[in-house]
Amino acid sequence: MTTLNTARSFRQSRTVDLLGAFLAVALLAAGCSSPSPEETKAASAAPTATATPTPTAVSGEVEAPQSEAEAIEAATAAVQSYLEIRATIEIEHPADSSLIDTIAIGDAAANVRRIAGEIAEEGSVYSGTYAFGVTSAYANDLTLDGTVYPFGNAQLEGCFSSEGISATNADGTPAEMISNRRGVVQASVFYVAAESKWFLTGLGIAGTENVPC
Repeated sequence: MTTLNTARSFRQSRTVDLLGAFLAVALLAAGCSSPSPEETKAASAAPTATATPTPTAVSGEVEAPQSEAEAIEAATAAVQSYLEIRATIEIEHPADSSLIDTIAIGDAAANVRRIAGEIAEEGSVYSGTYAFGVTSAYANDLTLDGTVYPFGNAQLEGCFSSEGISATNADGTPAEMISNRRGVVQASVFYVAAESKWFLTGLGIAGTENVPC
């Protein structure tokens, strides 16, 4: 069971930026550096509650999960929506990343805002889509301020790929991409009952280093 003690406080996994060591599609120029990966905490580890902004979106409302299977299905759909929205931001309007707040909070949203800001500043042009396929998953209870939300904490592991994304530099030349653009990642997705929605809170390398998939 995941226990949170403050309203709108969600466990923040120690994840790395998706465009970090092994998926650096946003680092368009040669010589750009990326952050070193940190070890992702196991889902069963005791979390440290971290305050995050209250989500403002109400679109995509869903019923609270009644089983682990329902939770995993809904959480998987939330991750897919996150990747679609992220691609839309990067491709169509990187200067305005507010749409990410409809599906993500905490680090998962902050990373997209940061990357989109870099794209807008550099004047790069993106196209394509991201892909994620679940290979293993489970869901357990989420406790918020003493209230238990059954199956409200879903943890997914799977293969993430940015191979479908291409980019062009501001001068029209093709952006340089790293060779390895696939890796195993873990996603943390919470059901926020007040919003009747699932929100992605973290997405990062499953472990201390990239595992190809």
